[in-house]
Amino acid sequence: MAGDIRFSFIVPVFNRRDELRDLLESFSHLHNPDDVAYEIIVADDGSAPPLKEVAEAYAGTLPLRYFYKKNSGPGDTRNRAMQQAEGEYFIILDSDILLPEDYLTNLVAALKKHPEADLAGGPDDAAASFSPFQKAVNLVMTSFLTTGGIRGHKKNVQKYVPRSFNMIVRREVFERTGGFGRMHPGEDPEWVYKSLRAGFRTVFFPEVKVFHKRRIDFGKFALQMKKFGITRYILNLHYPDFDSMVYRFPVLITLVWVLSMLLFLLGFPWLLYAVLLHFALIFSEFLFRSRSLRIALTALPVFIVQMAAYAYGYLSAFYRIRIKGLKPEIAFPNLFF
Repeated sequence: MAGDIRFSFIVPVFNRRDELRDLLESFSHLHNPDDVAYEIIVADDGSAPPLKEVAEAYAGTLPLRYFYKKNSGPGDTRNRAMQQAEGEYFIILDSDILLPEDYLTNLVAALKKHPEADLAGGPDDAAASFSPFQKAVNLVMTSFLTTGGIRGHKKNVQKYVPRSFNMIVRREVFERTGGFGRMHPGEDPEWVYKSLRAGFRTVFFPEVKVFHKRRIDFGKFALQMKKFGITRYILNLHYPDFDSMVYRFPVLITLVWVLSMLLFLLGFPWLLYAVLLHFALIFSEFLFRSRSLRIALTALPVFIVQMAAYAYGYLSAFYRIRIKGLKPEIAFPNLFF
């Protein structure tokens, strides 16, 4: 069927057995009214034990291929899968994604509407079955009033940057740019920036959404946000033409929080009142969007963790790279594969 496949779904996975099973199960419920030919490539990045039996359980009903490799990070794993792919477009998904039944239908319609799209993507959302904490994280990561809004909306920064949890890429883009780099996280915006510099175009597909089933707690979320702050500073150094003040908002907000507490202790509460008003606005948005007091109350501390951890990561990168003069790979070797 080589040459006839339009979409190659690229799924890198590392030790997420249950998430991979849930994702493949969602594939089995996809509507495909146009009978579009597609393939699914599951790239096992050194899971222990390997996830071959999970993939093989669906190989009889889905157009699925599985391969195992030594752990080398998600960027290299996606690149190797795309080298084997046969599709006209590569659809890159995280392994903790669930696909709505109308995903393919909406994707085909979006590409017909936007044939100029070289790279595209859609938003992530929370399914009704998700836990309150998962829904709270989704609120924070997609809010207009937090930096998460840049993930699912096209006008918050200069150019739309698809993310690897739901990323559609024309084959030519990979062939000309070489795909993802070695840094993780941050390898997806880095590839998009390289592609934009090469003259390719990005388009936001608001209707082509996925459900993002994050399996994290406050500690894991804080670590993830810290890494986002570090890699954002590194990306700004290498791609200053795609820099934006939006990326510094968490740092500014966190510094204002610290300053407000210091002023309050010195007997000047006015800035703290402004911070509390900001919290009230954030909480109101969470409550309006979730229609749940429990989820909104959970999302507020998640928002605080998001801002503070990102700011800590960004400032630590500034100190190690700008002040101490270290190269990113030396300052943060655990972020490079």
